[in-house]
Amino acid sequence: MHGSNLSRMKAFASYFTLFALVMSFGLPSTHAQESAVDSTLLNVVQISGMVVTGDSLSPLSFATVYRMRDSRGTMTDANGFFSIPALEGDTLRVSSMGYIAQQFTVPSDLQLPRMNVVQPLGRDTISLEEAYIYPWPTRERFREEFMELALTRDAYIVGQERLDPEALYDRLMEVGRDGPEVYSYTMQQQAIQNSYNGQLPPMSLFNPIAWAKFIQSLRDR
Repeated sequence: MHGSNLSRMKAFASYFTLFALVMSFGLPSTHAQESAVDSTLLNVVQISGMVVTGDSLSPLSFATVYRMRDSRGTMTDANGFFSIPALEGDTLRVSSMGYIAQQFTVPSDLQLPRMNVVQPLGRDTISLEEAYIYPWPTRERFREEFMELALTRDAYIVGQERLDPEALYDRLMEVGRDGPEVYSYTMQQQAIQNSYNGQLPPMSLFNPIAWAKFIQSLRDR
């Protein structure tokens, strides 16, 4: 008899411990259950599309596309393409540096769980005040440094000599041709060769420019 009471007390203690553990962890609330049910009723929609510029419809690379509900999103690739999952009724925001941000809402009456979007962004014009940049902070500072140069008449004469047209022409002849001039000369020579294709070119014995080039080529050797 005594052993039977002891077994009942042990069983009661076990039930009480189990009840205390359940109460300590708590049961899921009705509100949480309703939220879970509501979220399961919403369909997931795969949003795919491109972000382009509003003026030229060129792909806009590395633009930000995110859901405003949870501030999670993605970025467009080098071709302006993006893909992001969202729920029906979600609002997506598209933004990029230097452009006006736009947003759109995922409709709830889609027949298929996917949606294609082409989102243009207009340029955001920012007007700045006119700014003047000087090499010296103040006019007084410029006057002081200019006076410290102590320019002499010899320096002035040297400067004038360097601006002499004949000296400038001689230096220009020593510099030689630049890239565009060489390209233009090469294209002219090719055009001349194509014009005499299939026939003998004219003689240049009486051409003074040809003689000058010939003499210059002999000097350069």
